[in-house]
Amino acid sequence: MATQYKVEADGSVTITMNFKPEGSMLEQEEQIAQALSEMGRMATALSLQKFDTDGRPVVVDNVKHTSRGKEKKATRRRTGKSK
Repeated sequence: MATQYKVEADGSVTITMNFKPEGSMLEQEEQIAQALSEMGRMATALSLQKFDTDGRPVVVDNVKHTSRGKEKKATRRRTGKSK
């Protein structure tokens, strides 16, 4: 499956998906569901970019909030039982 998007001149977004349904009807329905899910994730990611910060500080009630921009953040998972 190939997913592509294009931002139009008026700001709207066109998302296209190419896939070849094969197999039983159930398998084809699953492929369609996967394709729609992928398109939804892409649309959500594009929408969220409008709200993402560009690294400049945001001031709310005289409190300065800063961002690292689009820097990749590392996370650690705990293993074992918590106390």
